[in-house]
Order: sequence, then structure tokens, then C-alpha cells
Amino acid sequence: MRYIESRFRSLFVAMLVNFTLFGVTLTIIGATLPKIISEFQWSYIATGAVISAGSIGYFVSTFISGILVQRLSPRVIIATGLVLQAMGLSLFATRPVVLFNLLLNLLIGLGQGGTEVVVNFSVVRMEHSGQSRLMNLMHAAFAVGGVIGPFVVGMLISVWRVFYRLMALASILMAGTFLPLPFSRLAGEVEKSEDDPRIIELLKRPLLILAFLILFLYVGTELGVSVWVAEYYVKTLGASASVGAFMVSVFWMGLLIGRLGVSFGYRGYRQAELLFILASVCTVALSFAVLMRGPWLAGVGFFISGLGYSAIYPLVMALVGKHFKRGQGVAIGFASTGGGIGAFVFPFFMAAIADKFGIQRGFFFYIALDVLMVALTCAVIWQVRMIQKRETER
Repeated sequence: MRYIESRFRSLFVAMLVNFTLFGVTLTIIGATLPKIISEFQWSYIATGAVISAGSIGYFVSTFISGILVQRLSPRVIIATGLVLQAMGLSLFATRPVVLFNLLLNLLIGLGQGGTEVVVNFSVVRMEHSGQSRLMNLMHAAFAVGGVIGPFVVGMLISVWRVFYRLMALASILMAGTFLPLPFSRLAGEVEKSEDDPRIIELLKRPLLILAFLILFLYVGTELGVSVWVAEYYVKTLGASASVGAFMVSVFWMGLLIGRLGVSFGYRGYRQAELLFILASVCTVALSFAVLMRGPWLAGVGFFISGLGYSAIYPLVMALVGKHFKRGQGVAIGFASTGGGIGAFVFPFFMAAIADKFGIQRGFFFYIALDVLMVALTCAVIWQVRMIQKRETER
């Protein structure tokens, strides 16, 4: 905690806990997917629609929250989001009706989007200029949730529905925790909203478009691997549903170790170059995992792909926070929306491919998206160097 000012510590710790909860709520659907599909008799297309509904709520919420976060109190946005999340989790998977669960997952996504924007918006103000330690640490907490949730579901797979209700209760308690916390201490770090550039001005800057596109691909593939890896193990590798759930934890353990490693081990300021390295690692490792026929070697590949995916999101957010001092809330919200749209679009493609050609072919689709993400990180390196050159010449 020596990296964070004392005036922000209570708020930062609460956000760490909440981001851990966020990680749990985002991964338990993937961990329980084999049980949902077998017990509810859903097709892959119906399953993809339910998963995508959460992403629709998420990207709508991130865009709206990004606009409102400097106009309303971040406290109001995050607490409201947690209540919406609790409403969805309290009833999800209580009935097999696809439309019923689709609407509930939409509510969950709306709530998660508020958490995403408020936390990223707050952490870039707590961070020392040019660094990304706190952002990586925050997103490491998300990965902790990604490890814990599927692991517990795997242990309690026979009563998997109960876990959703427990997470609904935790969301309500978390909303109450944020109400007395000192969000006002961020006010001095926030520039006046009337001085902010219009959205159209921000969109003329290539770096923001690149950030949007990278998160569009990144969230679509990272979340896609997380959601479908359990079903991949059951259908392609012949594993049990509990082993499939554990593999979600293995993937997220890679993300957790990677984010902690970057947070505590990386002291540099070259986030763009690190983005390229991580994108390359996840692409090669996911290719290895899908080509392996044995569950152990495939598990190694999925774990290393998690290491590669680990810090891409927080690094992108740190870059946006660093290079968009004015209009920061809108810029963060817009970049986050790219991730939400990716999480919405790609489950449909994955479901269609898996339905027609098998789930393994769907994972090759994710590999192709990772290759494109590597190309975009090269463009980010070039764009950051151009910005630095212009700043030097002034």
C-alpha cells in the first residue's frame, strides 16, 4: 500500500474487494455453462444469446457511465450498478426460459459496466503519473475473483445455483459499503467538466480509437476463452463438468499471476511495448492449447495464455488515463465500451461456429482475433512515439 496516498486507501481497498466480486460474477456463468447447457437443454446459439445480453448491458452502461461520471457522483453510479447486478444474480438460472435469463444477464451487465468505469476513473486519479501499478493491482483483484469463483463452483457443482444467490447478497452489501466512503477526495484530481473537449474531438485522436479496438478484441477473446473453456474441456477433451469449471480457474490464475507480476515487478513507463509482448504471448499460447489433444498440455497452454492476457486491459486504461487528461471520464468510458461491444459481438460468432463446426473451430476464431490484436498493439507503439515526439518538439 506504499504506492497509494493515505487519503485514498479506504476507497482503494473497497474497490479492490468490489473488483474481486466483479471477477467472480463475470466468470461463474462460464464455470457453470456445462451444467446450464445440459440441464436446460440450450443450444449453443441460445447460450450465446444469453451471454451476449450481459455484454449489451455492459457496453451500454460503460458508455453512459463514462459520460455521467464527471457530472454525477461516482458513488451514485457504482452503488446503483451493484443493486442492478444483485437483482439479476438473485434470479438468474432459477428457470430454464432463455428470454428470462437473457433479461437477467442484461441487468447484471448494466451493473458491471458502472463498476468498470467508476473504478478505472478513480484509479487513474490515484496513480502516480505515467505508471500503471495501481491499475494492474486493481485488475489483479478482478483475476482473484476469476480464480475463486470457478474453483468454488467446481467444488460445489451439485448446488451451483446457490452461488448466484450468494453473489447477489454480496453485491448488496458492497453497495452499502460504498455509501459512506470519501469519493469527494477525488474531486481535486478531476478537471472541470466544462473544460472537457467534446466527444467528437476525442474521437479524432487515433490513440483512443486504437484503445477502443484493442479492448474490443481483447475482452471478446479473453471473456470468450473464460466462458467456453469449461465446455471445451467437456466436449472436446472428454473431461467432467467439475474439471471444466476448474480449468476456468487455471486460466484466471494465469491472469492473476501476470497482473501481480506487472504491478509489482514492472517499474517502467513503456506500456505500449509491454502491450505488444503480452498480446504475442497470449496468441502463441492459445494456439498451443487448442492444438494439444491431452488435457494437461492444453491446460498449460490455457494457463500461459492467461499470463499473456493478464495486463492488456489495465495497460490500455493506464495509457488512456495518461494521454487524455482532459475528457478523461469520457475517454475511459469510450475505451471500456469497446470491450463491452466485443464481449457482445463475439459470443454470437463463437456460438454459430461451435454449433456448425464444433467448439474447437470456435477457438481458432479467437486465435485469429488475437493475431489482429497484436497488429493493433504495433500501431499503438507507433502512435505513442509520435505523441512523445510532438511533446518533445514543443
